[in-house]
Amino acid sequence: MSEERTDQLFAGIIKSAHDEAATILEQAQRDAKAVSDSYAKRVADMVALEKQAAKKRLEQIKRMEESTIKNLQRKYHVSQSERLRHQVLERTVELMAALIPKKTYRKIQIGWIAEATIGLDRSEAKVACSFKEKLDDAMLREAEAIVKRATGKDIALQLSEQALTGQGIEVSSLNGKVAYNNQVTTRMIRHDRDLKELMEGQPCRKE
Repeated sequence: MSEERTDQLFAGIIKSAHDEAATILEQAQRDAKAVSDSYAKRVADMVALEKQAAKKRLEQIKRMEESTIKNLQRKYHVSQSERLRHQVLERTVELMAALIPKKTYRKIQIGWIAEATIGLDRSEAKVACSFKEKLDDAMLREAEAIVKRATGKDIALQLSEQALTGQGIEVSSLNGKVAYNNQVTTRMIRHDRDLKELMEGQPCRKE
């Protein structure tokens, strides 16, 4: 084989090697770019997911904070209302106690006796009050007359020998087994709903 022919053969081999190397390099570059793009996309996707998760966590934290604030505000409102209600009740007890020595208190007692007598619904009953208060037969007769006008029933009332521990009236059956408690504290409990509505207004009616 001539030298010229040999040089051409080597040149062809070298060119073929260069071309193959260039092809391999281009493919490697494309593969590297594909891997890089895929990795960048995964990173971007992970960042987007993390942002969404962080946003959701922040929204949850915000909702929890808002709920906590609302609960604290509600507890404060309830606590404040309860304190105010107790103050009203205590003041009412004081004012009612202050009425005992007044002449007008007699009519209040007679009204309580009549109310309790109607509630008890017995033809005969005995009436008790606290040791700080006084009852007499005339007051019982007036209460009987009120019951008669209101119900048409004839009722016989008598004074009880026992004294109550708190201010007000209690009308009971003669054997003491059935009683209608019309003491001040009991009356306030009975009208507790009305007191709440008076203090809190319309929201209380919606509960």
